[in-house]
Amino acid sequence: LMLIRKTALVTGASSGIGLDLARIFAREGHDLVLVARNADRLRQLAADLEKAHGTRSLILATDLVAPGAAAYVHDQTTRAEIKLDVLVNNAGFGLFGSLEGDAAGFEAQFRANVLGTVSVIRHVLPILRERRSGTIVNVSSVAGRAATPFMCGYHASKFALEGLSESLRYELSLHGILVKVVEPGH
Repeated sequence: LMLIRKTALVTGASSGIGLDLARIFAREGHDLVLVARNADRLRQLAADLEKAHGTRSLILATDLVAPGAAAYVHDQTTRAEIKLDVLVNNAGFGLFGSLEGDAAGFEAQFRANVLGTVSVIRHVLPILRERRSGTIVNVSSVAGRAATPFMCGYHASKFALEGLSESLRYELSLHGILVKVVEPGH
């Protein structure tokens, strides 16, 4: 059985779920585009994955909520002539507390968890659409299905990500692109 080597772009790859997914893709024999804010962690991860699995990695240290960050990811991926097969939108964070407490934090929550994801998808879609294949995986949460107190910003961002993913799934199926949602819990 011959494995077809694919390339996955993983955002938030320096820790948590993104880090674990990068390791899984590498173990399965795929190459990576690793995106996160922490360049040192990305360099170490890429070195570890190359040593352990022969994984080729493009490292892109950027904050996806910064203006132009998604365009930078697209430009660098295109410049490296990488043919993406999978996009994993994992970058984000959780904001906990009263809705009244932190208006700036609430907005930052949406920029990271929703608008950053939308921006990356917009920039990667032409690559996937041209190939008429690919998979987009949006990492949501069980918090995108049911709400609890003192997590309004997080719940709202994850509910938005769920709706975005469901709508995109229909739209992009016409182009041979799959959209999946992962809903981890505690």
